[in-house]
Amino acid sequence: MKVSTNTVLAVRDVDADAPFHPGSAIRRVVGEPVMALAFQRALIMCVAHPTVAAAVKEHSRFRQQPLRRLWVTVDTALRLVFGSGRVPTEAAEQIYRTHDRINGSLPHADTTSGEPYTAHDVTLLAWVWAALVDSCTVAYTRWVRRWSSREADAFYDDMCTFARFFGIPEHIIPSDRHHFAAYLDEMLGGGEVGATEASRDVAGEVVSFSRWYVPPVVLEPLRLAALGTLDPRLRHALGLRFSERDEQAFEWLERLLAGFYEHLPGWRVNTPYLYLALREPAVGLWAAWAGRATSVGGRHPSRPRSRARSPAQGR
Repeated sequence: MKVSTNTVLAVRDVDADAPFHPGSAIRRVVGEPVMALAFQRALIMCVAHPTVAAAVKEHSRFRQQPLRRLWVTVDTALRLVFGSGRVPTEAAEQIYRTHDRINGSLPHADTTSGEPYTAHDVTLLAWVWAALVDSCTVAYTRWVRRWSSREADAFYDDMCTFARFFGIPEHIIPSDRHHFAAYLDEMLGGGEVGATEASRDVAGEVVSFSRWYVPPVVLEPLRLAALGTLDPRLRHALGLRFSERDEQAFEWLERLLAGFYEHLPGWRVNTPYLYLALREPAVGLWAAWAGRATSVGGRHPSRPRSRARSPAQGR
């Protein structure tokens, strides 16, 4: 892997164990089902970075297999945050193996060779992490409830633990919420994010996602939630249209969430634990089926066809 001599690569602590306990702030926040409305917003923020957008265009299959990519991303995130023992480490290792293959060159108008990049670059990982911090904070405080400074600090501290667990070095992570706000403001106002055609292209595809098997009644709230809460500077830089009619629809959506969400049963936050409890036997059944299918097809089970791989594997 050839990268710039100024590039700092993420290095994980291979002996690190599950970083969060059941009562941690990050689990309380991420466990809220309404966090699903923050996913598209976070993704738009991520691809606004020119290097992330270039990497997605060159290496991701989200155009060909959008739902599979979504499932893999959500599955990995739930294992990282809610897993116990070695489960989070295994999820992180899966991401690192994928990142090993994501290397390329970012073209510049004033150069012929371009600037090499790698998905292990800590500045890129820090931006993706920041998009998650900001999107989760916005979603929770707007649609679940306002939190105290103490609660906000606890969530941010957990997110910093998450960053370190994933291999982002301490000196890259803003030390507190105030420094994080300054970092985010500098990135959004610095003219880098959202400045390339690749960023605008990929962000536009994320926003205008349309597949026959996903009804508009599902897609429209996601679009409104993403664009309605996105920083106007970023929305403008990416050329994302948010009309007056959209604003009115978004206000109606927020009123609906404010009046409805608080009446949901408290066990809603336990959904990730139920998912993880069911995931292991489901993956076991998939592996058994894949082995049987490849054996019947005349191939040894240890050499499965590529189409028999579990959806949870790789990108």
